[in-house]
Amino acid sequence: MAERESGGGSSPWVAFLAGIFLVALIAVGVVAYNGGLQRQETAQLEINVPDVKVNPPEIDLPPMPAPQSPPTADAPAPAPETP
Repeated sequence: MAERESGGGSSPWVAFLAGIFLVALIAVGVVAYNGGLQRQETAQLEINVPDVKVNPPEIDLPPMPAPQSPPTADAPAPAPETP
């Protein structure tokens, strides 16, 4: 039987890289054809409103109560002594 020589140099890698380049080139072409590489238009909105001065209402609030201390527990009563 005749033996095949293995290896083949770098031609499989060159073909693989060429295939990747070709697929990338086709993808960029499809995106460009569908308008993906064009500059997107932006919308601008301008609102003109009159300058109106509104006076804040005058509110009379009652004075604030003084702070209170939190409730505390009474000390436990001593146990009665039994003779």
